[in-house]
Amino acid sequence: MLRDKRIPRSFVLGLAILLAVAGCSNLPTQPLSPADSQAIGTSGQAQTLSLLGGGSSSTGSKTAVIGVLGGSVSAGNFTVVFPPLALTQTATVTVSQPDLAHPVVNLSISPASANKFLLPVLLVANARPMDRTLLATACISYYNPSTGKWEDLASTVSVLTLTVSTPLWHFSTYRVSSDGKAGW
Repeated sequence: MLRDKRIPRSFVLGLAILLAVAGCSNLPTQPLSPADSQAIGTSGQAQTLSLLGGGSSSTGSKTAVIGVLGGSVSAGNFTVVFPPLALTQTATVTVSQPDLAHPVVNLSISPASANKFLLPVLLVANARPMDRTLLATACISYYNPSTGKWEDLASTVSVLTLTVSTPLWHFSTYRVSSDGKAGW
């Protein structure tokens, strides 16, 4: 006799999110298309040098269209991961790090009505440029324009991957900080 077994919804949702993040991510080891290789040019070299402490600082910005199936957008030291069903409509997402020498990222989405997510999106910061002694107390902070102050968010630090991450329910300006000061 077969018994009707039910699988908890939270398990199914968690599995769907895990598969989406793993399947839709833009891994740094993926091969570059010819267009990507040409687009990097000397700007990509300047960005890499500034992260390693040499060369001039540069900006990093990337725009992508994200739909209900999710996806990710990376620029500079930041990546935003959208799980499936976080958006109810297709939206244009821009991730911009104005100065690669400073851990501040501007996140924007268009249309503005898409700037409230059904599920949280994950903001992941590459903390490799950060002083290792500050990493243990690192977090991601949100700039609150109404108070003019940075507010720390509940963040997860991975010393294994040297990343700091936090879930987001809307886009704004964020930074990596440690003890109330910008991280690197």
